[in-house]
Amino acid sequence: MKIDTQKIVNFAIEGVGKFLQENPELTYYAFAFDCNAEYAEINLCVNTEEAFAEILAYYQSGKYGENYQTEENIQVLKYNTGDWKYQCFDTFYVFSEEELSAIFNKIYPNEVDDDYQAWKAFVNELLDAFTESIIQFSETKTFQKINKTADFKFFCIDHDEELADSMTRMQLFQKK
Repeated sequence: MKIDTQKIVNFAIEGVGKFLQENPELTYYAFAFDCNAEYAEINLCVNTEEAFAEILAYYQSGKYGENYQTEENIQVLKYNTGDWKYQCFDTFYVFSEEELSAIFNKIYPNEVDDDYQAWKAFVNELLDAFTESIIQFSETKTFQKINKTADFKFFCIDHDEELADSMTRMQLFQKK
């Protein structure tokens, strides 16, 4: 199934453009497509250093504060879009529920292992298209308008994916 990456890029241009107009004074250290690929869902997310400092202080002073003392765990928190202040400020579904259901039923009719592998392949294809789309979005004027820190990162991450896996996929697509 062909996924129209231009529709995704247009969604990002519109959503980010509106968000930037509403928040012109903020500077961001990261931008992400936070995805739930099984549902063909893309959420736009950004975060600021100030917002990160607040959430880090909150976690460090809480019941499990010892978990947020190492540089590694601090970095995991920093790039966990679920803890960002500006998470899911806009959402796009590549397919309607009906379209996704029809695709699912076509790929996964008998609930056997081969069907499951076909479904996983479809989900991976979606995630690849989402990654390609964020890279295309990074080449737009709207992306250039984002106030960025010197170490700004952008990435496309699935809901249960590790950042390192996301960044590896991003690098593969940026080399194409």
